[in-house]
Amino acid sequence: MMNVRRQAPNDADFIGIVAPQPRKLPRQSRAAHTIEALLEAAVQIVTADGPRALTTTRVAKRSGFAVGTIYQYFANKDELMGAMVRRHVDHVVCFLEIACRDAQGERPEAMIDALANAFIAANADRLRELHAIHAVWAKIGRAALLYEGSARLHHATLELISRVNEMRAERQEMISHALASILIGMLHALFEGGMDEALMAVTREQLSRVPIVETVDGHDRSPNYSTLHVANVVT
Repeated sequence: MMNVRRQAPNDADFIGIVAPQPRKLPRQSRAAHTIEALLEAAVQIVTADGPRALTTTRVAKRSGFAVGTIYQYFANKDELMGAMVRRHVDHVVCFLEIACRDAQGERPEAMIDALANAFIAANADRLRELHAIHAVWAKIGRAALLYEGSARLHHATLELISRVNEMRAERQEMISHALASILIGMLHALFEGGMDEALMAVTREQLSRVPIVETVDGHDRSPNYSTLHVANVVT
């Protein structure tokens, strides 16, 4: 089988890009419930019958809401699919944020395990949704849909790494960027290629290659992080 190397998006891809947002932002629990019902209906339709079967009429019928209700929140089905992606990104990032918080002060190996385990668990928890996103990604795949998740992951991993003793601020920034880039890159790869156990193993391997702490005789002998290549996924 031919190896395909996927290059994950980096921060430069997101400069000046604003991810499209739902037409109407839910401010009350009832509105949030409506959004969830519409998105879940969309996931069910796509996983059962494919992306071409996704129409506002079918979403309305499956969710129990009127077509007009859908248009209160989404201008068209592309916006609906984009919201489905953002919901999954938010779910995965929430798992990773909790992992970063809980792993603060742990050994570097434990930090890496916590990140890898959280990433795998979050995607496995929403497997049907992930399959639906994979089905529609070729149509709506945009790096901007990953922008908010990328920024949140960078912040969370920076908080995690900042607890490592005697690490320079610039190095903290480089390592947190590397970890966040790997995680968002792997999520992007899952959207493109679908759920793959081999890809999950690659996620753990890629994360473990980031040397959080590497000193010899008290002197920093870590590699040059500016040349560290991350999130080049080979399947």
